[in-house]
Amino acid sequence: MEAEAAARLQDATLEELMEQYADGSVSAFDELYRRVSPKLFGYLLRLTRHRERAEDLLQITFAKVHRARGSYLRGAALLPWLLAIARRSFYDERRAARVRSEDLSHDGELPEPRREEQGVPADLSESLERALDSLPEQYREAIQLTKITGLSMSEAADVLGTTATALKLRVHRGYNLLRKELEAYQRGA
Repeated sequence: MEAEAAARLQDATLEELMEQYADGSVSAFDELYRRVSPKLFGYLLRLTRHRERAEDLLQITFAKVHRARGSYLRGAALLPWLLAIARRSFYDERRAARVRSEDLSHDGELPEPRREEQGVPADLSESLERALDSLPEQYREAIQLTKITGLSMSEAADVLGTTATALKLRVHRGYNLLRKELEAYQRGA
């Protein structure tokens, strides 16, 4: 009997799992968490660039999901809803952090400003990360949600609170800026 229930959970869509969770199923939540937490964590890690902050925000996101589970619109795409909650959690945390202007190092000292290395990074993925980091936030998020996280244009537009047309424009402009940044790295080589 338990094996059948576990098999049904594994075969369920994310939306079905969320509906079961909203109805009170703890095992549906466990399966939902197992499936979506890596994607949410990756998204939050790209936003924060700090593993510990991303881990904290993942827990905050799921706490908010737990509180809002009754307001989930049954049948609606779940991942954009979850990513929107994660994004709002990130911005809430960022707003709260504005009061402190410096993060202390592990030994309690103010960190010294880092001098960025001149020239082209040896690894192409590092060059791409640097170029992506240099983009304005609206373009970087559009590219991350559609190309890295794998959302459709309409799903990513829902997460960002914009239209699919506006999102396509952000992705296009972001790609143009990204190409220029990568060309600059290549010329510097």
